[in-house]
Amino acid sequence: MAAITSSGSILDIDSLVKGLMSVESRPLSLLATKEASYQAKLSAFGQIKSALTSLQTATTALNSTDKFAATKATVAGDGFTATSDAKAAAGSYSIDVTQMAKIQRVSTATSSTFVPAAGKMTIEYGTVKTTDGTKSFASDSPPRTATLDFEGGTLEQLRDAINKDTTLGLKASIVNNGTTSQLVLSGTKTGANMAFKLTGESGLADLSFDPSATAAAGDKMYSVQAAQDALLKVDGISVTRSSNTISDVIDGVTLTLNKEPSGTATSLSGTVTVAADQSAAKTAVDAFVKAYNEVQSTLKSLTAYNTETDTAATLTGDATARSIQGQLRSALAQSFSGLGNASSLSQIGITFAKDGTLSVDSTKFNKAMSDPAMNVGALFAGTDKIDGFADVFSKKLSSMIDSGGVIASRTDGINSTIKSITKQYDAMETRLEAMEARYRSQFSSLDTLLSGMSQTSTYLSQQLANLPSTSRK
Repeated sequence: MAAITSSGSILDIDSLVKGLMSVESRPLSLLATKEASYQAKLSAFGQIKSALTSLQTATTALNSTDKFAATKATVAGDGFTATSDAKAAAGSYSIDVTQMAKIQRVSTATSSTFVPAAGKMTIEYGTVKTTDGTKSFASDSPPRTATLDFEGGTLEQLRDAINKDTTLGLKASIVNNGTTSQLVLSGTKTGANMAFKLTGESGLADLSFDPSATAAAGDKMYSVQAAQDALLKVDGISVTRSSNTISDVIDGVTLTLNKEPSGTATSLSGTVTVAADQSAAKTAVDAFVKAYNEVQSTLKSLTAYNTETDTAATLTGDATARSIQGQLRSALAQSFSGLGNASSLSQIGITFAKDGTLSVDSTKFNKAMSDPAMNVGALFAGTDKIDGFADVFSKKLSSMIDSGGVIASRTDGINSTIKSITKQYDAMETRLEAMEARYRSQFSSLDTLLSGMSQTSTYLSQQLANLPSTSRK
């Protein structure tokens, strides 16, 4: 006879249904496992795309002839620094700095604080010239002038009004000398032609200043620093420039003056030596090789098969992954003609190892870089008519990682499969929910029937027990 459970039911419905549903839901587990495997493939191709994108960035960095023709400027001496680019010719240049270019700077008097009021100030730009020992201010033609209309206020408000108006070409500051506050007006550009003449009216009349006038006691404004050009000699040739950064004297070389002679010295002397610089090119090539090897490492780990454990990696046997490996290796072995004596990467020291990785023979690479006939820069960057390695290889990578590339096509297929599995999973879940409800209904009905039969059996047993013993006999 069936046993009655603690809840009063004949059957343990929950256990029965759970047992049956564990069997019925096995296909659901298989679908979940299948979806997980495709999600892993999707993630794997994401890793490959990331590695290929980094490789393309490294490849793009090689697409510059200037990088392979770079030079380095070395300075021996004082008064200036120097940099050079690919246009600079190797050689040595003598530099003598006589003076630096400077801005004009004027200030109000040191003994009393200027108190501004409403007024007008006109700034006129030009050059201070000396003729027969006499200085004069020559305004530019056409004139370069600017005007400030001041409504009145404090010295600080006048300073702010000047600094706010960028058309003036001046910067204002206030310096407290311990006795009084001085308004200092400075030009914003160096050079003798950036001298300025101030004409003040009404409340700003005391700001009038003529840079060519001889200073006199009682002047309301005085010169702190005169505008001047930079003066230097390059290989004995006198050079005048309005800026301390000079890039149009030696082709490909930029000189920056940072000091001028003092005391009895009349100049600061030094030498600029320009030589080829292979470091930038070597760094770019090393970065490319590293990025390629990282791609190879990623592909190898994702397509490997462990024979000892009989375990496959996520993309073992995947045709797209194998295709990417093959295309990359083929592209690296490609030859280029018409660019110089170097027509392949192997000729400049970039070769494959047995494990499929790249390596750089520094000695061979440096030798190729030092040989103009090899034209390593053209091999990588090409010419106006012929594409070099960097452009060709970058296009190959684009065909893999761009929106219409092989990886996108493969991942689109994987996503489509995942969506299909998800639909099957959802449909099966719905069927299993209905099946579980049906099982519970059926077992509940059976439980009710068995419960009724149990009660009848109990009643009959009780009645038989109450019969007289003779009757029972």
